[in-house]
Amino acid sequence: MTRIILLVLLISVSVFGNVVTKQNWKQGQKFTNYLQSNGISLDLLKSLDELEKQVVGEIKGGQVFYEVKDDSGKVIKVYIPISSTLQIKISKNQTNEFKFSIIPINFKEDVYFGNVTIKNSIWSDIASHTHNNSLTQKLQKALKSFSSKIGKGDKVAFLYSQKSLAGLLSGSPQILIVKITKPNKEFFVYIDEEGNGHNEAFESVSYVIYEPIIGKQTIKKTNENNNYKSKLNFVYPMRNTRITSPFSNGRYHPVLHIYRPHFGTDFGAKRGTPVMSVEDGVVIFVGSEGGYGKTVKVKHSGGYMSLYAHLDGFRANVGDNVSKGEVIAYSGNTGTSSGPHLHLGIYLNNSPIDPMSVIGGESSSVGYILDKVSDAVSTKTYETKKIPIPNAIKHREMINYRLNTGVQTYDWIDDASKRKLSENDLE
Repeated sequence: MTRIILLVLLISVSVFGNVVTKQNWKQGQKFTNYLQSNGISLDLLKSLDELEKQVVGEIKGGQVFYEVKDDSGKVIKVYIPISSTLQIKISKNQTNEFKFSIIPINFKEDVYFGNVTIKNSIWSDIASHTHNNSLTQKLQKALKSFSSKIGKGDKVAFLYSQKSLAGLLSGSPQILIVKITKPNKEFFVYIDEEGNGHNEAFESVSYVIYEPIIGKQTIKKTNENNNYKSKLNFVYPMRNTRITSPFSNGRYHPVLHIYRPHFGTDFGAKRGTPVMSVEDGVVIFVGSEGGYGKTVKVKHSGGYMSLYAHLDGFRANVGDNVSKGEVIAYSGNTGTSSGPHLHLGIYLNNSPIDPMSVIGGESSSVGYILDKVSDAVSTKTYETKKIPIPNAIKHREMINYRLNTGVQTYDWIDDASKRKLSENDLE
């Protein structure tokens, strides 16, 4: 019995003695150097497959990550976020050996409520009341078209969501809805997915319909996005193609029992098939890149970037302005590839997203035709659709409930030193 009690006490000291610290990846630091500097054997690298090696090679300087140290100061666990949903985990197993895995990030997301009475000016009052610059900036964007209607004595109530990881704020707050109460009236400002405010629970989406006329044939293409998540209309990168491997943020391997991401969509294609830019943009990279082989990257508006990998040859050069549907390269089998195909990656603000969530569909073949026919003429018309803002009615009910109950749940600590990091929140 005494031995059991001592064992329990030892385990408790070990658990509660661990310290979690937030770190930033050093500029120019290699993954191998980090392992060696923390006493982690390089044998760990032998267990990595090609995709995992590629992932660790893409860790950039300044990247936030978390270390867990025991009471002697030795690193026993490491968590390195590699996307908005996945992270590398390095930890000791039962035989005291470090192991590598990719696991989901356990973000905690809460909804908070605030209510500010304007005494001087809207932005100075909100900033001084919340002590959160990021929150104030998001409210400025949401109320850009409404701030002139807000004056002294008015009340600005708002709901926002905030993610946290290990007790620390992660990312920017997202404004959900705002309610303005004036002496003689009140109104809501509904917030769309991009943080813009609207006076009704719908977003007016304007788009252009082009009708290229080639001989007697009229082909229609539009920049309307089918799911309305993006104001851009990405098109398929090849004609008459098929998807051979979809995007996966964290597919659980049933045999290996690990999460393995696939940050893109693969399209089957013969070597030499023309590859087209999925949207207007500027070519920012042409060359070889690790397991991707020959690669082209195109920067688009709105924080988007597209990546085309395993290519056989290039047509575009760095600095070229390319149009949607313009041929920029030819598919191949370079890099780490099991056969000829195209890997298409789409990144939003440097984080990978599912390409099929922004690809509109039918217009890629039009771009290919127009690239070949110089005397094509076109007409264009403008149309507008009203798209429901997700959860707008739900958020209106939530903010009314908070106002009626008078309960305020602020989370306005913007100082990491005042927050306690928790190992339990990391996974």
